[in-house]
Amino acid sequence: MDLVIICTHLSEYEKIIYKLNKLVTKKIILTDVSSSKKNFIEISKRKLNKNISWISSHPISGSEVSGPEHGSGSLFKNKWCILIKNNNTNTENLKKLSIFWKKLGAKIMIMNAKKHDMIFSLTSHLPHLIAYNLIKTATDFEQKKKYNLINFSAGGLRDFSRIAASNEIMWRDIFFSNSENISKVIDLFIKNLNSFKKDIIKKNNKTII
Repeated sequence: MDLVIICTHLSEYEKIIYKLNKLVTKKIILTDVSSSKKNFIEISKRKLNKNISWISSHPISGSEVSGPEHGSGSLFKNKWCILIKNNNTNTENLKKLSIFWKKLGAKIMIMNAKKHDMIFSLTSHLPHLIAYNLIKTATDFEQKKKYNLINFSAGGLRDFSRIAASNEIMWRDIFFSNSENISKVIDLFIKNLNSFKKDIIKKNNKTII
């Protein structure tokens, strides 16, 4: 094998690395498609067979559904794929991996793991966390008030419920792996939400509009 792609929960990575170390006898490229990078790149530095060149990928595609039955030949077409380049990244292998993703239709962006995790804590991880929390809030409200909220759900709540239908184990692992960045954006979100709350109570037109 020349290329191995890890497409599973982050909590399974160490087991996979352990098995790969036993199987690999020649130089190969290893990549993955996870949404959180820094922690597991650190693990790879300590535990990977020296024949394995790990260059992490993050194709920005997919949906809340999973499994081969939801596969699509155009899944990556015109979608961004982030490739992670750090100080010890093999530039020749980075080029090969870029070609691979481009042939699947993706557009390539290169950045380091720290920048990646900061960006996606806000653009991806926080929205999913908010969706889970909103659905939990609606469920708690429904149980307390004995209302059937689904009958009165407009597009907004339905969109959140679609996002919250994503695989919970996958997102648990992402939240845990990128906890430091996610904690910061949660604090910022709570701060802004409290500001909105105060302005709504005070009927403050200047900041609400």
